[in-house]
Amino acid sequence: MHRLHSVMIQVDEGIYLVGSGKYGFRLSDPMDCNVYLLDGGNGKYAMVDAGGGLEPERIAANIERLGVSPTQIQVLLLTHGHGDHAAGAAYFQRQYGMQVMASEEIMPWIQSGDREKTSIDAAVRAGVYPADYEFPPCSVARGLRENDEIAIGDLVLKAIDTPGHARGHLSFLLERDGRKLLFGGDSVFAGGKVVIQNVWDCVIFEYASTVEKLHGLRIDSLFPGHGVVLLTEAWRAVAEAQACFGRLDVPPNL
Repeated sequence: MHRLHSVMIQVDEGIYLVGSGKYGFRLSDPMDCNVYLLDGGNGKYAMVDAGGGLEPERIAANIERLGVSPTQIQVLLLTHGHGDHAAGAAYFQRQYGMQVMASEEIMPWIQSGDREKTSIDAAVRAGVYPADYEFPPCSVARGLRENDEIAIGDLVLKAIDTPGHARGHLSFLLERDGRKLLFGGDSVFAGGKVVIQNVWDCVIFEYASTVEKLHGLRIDSLFPGHGVVLLTEAWRAVAEAQACFGRLDVPPNL
């Protein structure tokens, strides 16, 4: 077993990148998505996405490096049910008591560890995940709908339905100091890129509608599920993707 390295990056006020895999900053296991820690003040914390579950201890070590115990994180928000974002949820719930929240649509899939609905079996067959990859069942404390609000200390996040990459996909919008910050999961990325995959729940026309919706928000900052964070003028990346869909084309794939 290799030695665990503790690494984290502060990406905005009270927002830390504590996990990221091979398509990002390589802060944790290669299969991990970007995992964000949010400090809501008054000892209230939340985490957005849980990583792929292969070495969740590396994410926990990055959190502890901040002087935060993972037991202080009350809420774990899942953008969608794919393994690299959600398979680590069971570990964090079991080990630290985090309350997991996800869209109502994917809630039963997370609770049962449904390998077909979360496209785990398809990804294993394609060689994306190892043959023995597991998606442990994890109870969900709250199923979320469009415009539901989640309070974390002084922060309030709003759930936004953003299907296309996956069914039941949510993004989380934080508005503060006149800025709109979006935790976008796999909805849109720097350079106007998207992630279109040959899985049952990736639907191009739904993706186009999601990007159109996000284009209307004119977000300032984008904290995506993979790759680089955009701190200013993130709406430009969304506009690039929207323009591609508007031409009946598809944006470039991440």
